Amino acid sequence: MVNEMWSLFLYSVVSGIGFDVSHSITDLNRSYLTKNACVEDAQSLNKRPIRDKQIGLDNGVSIRYVCLLKPGNDATT
Repeated sequence: MVNEMWSLFLYSVVSGIGFDVSHSITDLNRSYLTKNACVEDAQSLNKRPIRDKQIGLDNGVSIRYVCLLKPGNDATT
């Protein structure tokens, strides 16, 4: 049996002059029992002004918080 959890991730996109668009996704190690709880946090964080969630990043970097379903660790499998 796979134990599934919703998790919060940081999705970032880098674009600029002289190089292709690049993206990455980072697990923030924040798990949720329900999709709705995760989505509420992601939406709340995404609504914040850029100045409140991006410090020291170039203008070509944009971030979004997203939720993904990932399998948990089940010791019985």
